[in-house]
Parts: sequence; structure tokens; C-alpha cells
Amino acid sequence: MTKRSASRGYSLVEVLIAVAITGVVMLTIVTLFYMGRRNVYSGKQMTYAVSVGTRVMEDLSTMTDSDLLTAFGITNATTRETVVVCQNKLLPLGTTTCNSNIIVTFANSTERETDTINSGTDPSGYLARWSALVTGANLTNGKVGLVFTPRSASDNTKLWTTARFTRVRVYVQWDEAKNRTRLAFFDTTKVNRE
Repeated sequence: MTKRSASRGYSLVEVLIAVAITGVVMLTIVTLFYMGRRNVYSGKQMTYAVSVGTRVMEDLSTMTDSDLLTAFGITNATTRETVVVCQNKLLPLGTTTCNSNIIVTFANSTERETDTINSGTDPSGYLARWSALVTGANLTNGKVGLVFTPRSASDNTKLWTTARFTRVRVYVQWDEAKNRTRLAFFDTTKVNRE
């Protein structure tokens, strides 16, 4: 009988399989860390946006319907437009086309936003204060806006002042990454009790 020599060590095939398994595991772990970091950053940005939106809603909650119109310079002569949200981006007023299947429109509305602050749209200074909140929250290219939509007007020539309800949609918009715009929406309704 011949004595077989016991092999010591690993064969090349065994080493290659071990390296491949270790590589797959390491790639998975690195990907999890990257995704986790991105999700934490995204959550932090959303938390900032929600805090700004909550502050805006708190400011609006103290206003009556007529206070709301006065605070944002809305009169019966204020023009109404169709405000379009396309792929999480608000399109400029008057734009109604979008190259996406997901379109949200607010017909017969008017918009006030922190990118276009002037004395006519912000006589009470609310938009300027909210703009400072967005800047202070470190939201990249952040802006706050309001979309007003009158409902159930008793006189179509005085649409804003005779509207039974005014729907107000607050949005906070920011760029989370390159080509990745995010929006947070907050809704309220003001009742004209006159």
C-alpha cells in the first residue's frame, strides 16, 4: 500500500471562489452605506422642508379669508392662471404642457412664490420671512410658494371676494441633487364667513 500524501493549503479554485464571495459581500456592504447616507440626507432635507411648511401653515391659520387676500395682494382684478406641476417641478405660470404622464394642474388659480417677491405680491412681508426660513434651512435652491384657488363664488365678476372657499396649497421646493427636485405640499381651506 502506498501512502497518500495529505495536501496542505488551498487550491487556486478555492481561493478564487473565496475572493469572489468576499468581493460580492463587500460590494453589497459599500452599497448599503452609500444608500443609507443618501437616505439620511434626503430625510434631513424633507424634515427641513416640513418644518418650513409647518411654519407657513401656522402663519396662515391665524388669517381670515379677507386677511389672506390682503396679505398677498389678491384683488378681484388679480389674474387667474393654470398652475402645472410636472415631474415634481412647478412650471412657469401660463405653461400648460408637460412631457410626463404625471401632471397636477390647478385651474383658475393664482400663485405667489418666494422667487418673485415684490410689493404687490407680498405687501405684508410673509413671503420674505418664509424665504429666509428656506435659506436658513439650507435647502438648495429652495423656495416657498402658495397657490390660491377660489371656489363657489357667488359673483363671477368678483371671484376672489365672493368665493365661499379659498383653497390654499403651500409648497416647499428644493433641489436634493443634480436633476432631482423635491416638493412638499401642505393644503388648507379658508372659508369666507361674510
